[in-house]
Amino acid sequence: MEPITIKTPGDVLSFIGHTLGFWPQESLVCITLADNHVGATLRVDLPKPGAEISYAQTVAGHLGHDISAESVLFAVYTSEPLDGARNKPHAATIAALTGALAERGLTIREGLLVGDQTVSQYDGDPEMGGRLP
Repeated sequence: MEPITIKTPGDVLSFIGHTLGFWPQESLVCITLADNHVGATLRVDLPKPGAEISYAQTVAGHLGHDISAESVLFAVYTSEPLDGARNKPHAATIAALTGALAERGLTIREGLLVGDQTVSQYDGDPEMGGRLP
């Protein structure tokens, strides 16, 4: 069996859709990585406002069960509109997740923001992202 190569945001989205068997909505999807190998994939509903810290600790706890994991790739799937380049949807969730993962020795390697019609790097400029087919 040939290894799967994941290099572009499109590759990541294809992998997620194939792995889950559906296109997530209002979800956070995390994939653990170790030595450039894919580990566990986790999909959870996005949290309600005010629950970000406990949510992030729970997500990080689940991802921490992959004892070989070194880093995490995440994708936020949301219909929530962008409020400019600085105000990303679910920014408090991602900030809390970053801290909770760091407590477990995990770093975030990459993040994607997946809207209804576009995809971009979570920390990047949404105008530089691409349109979904």
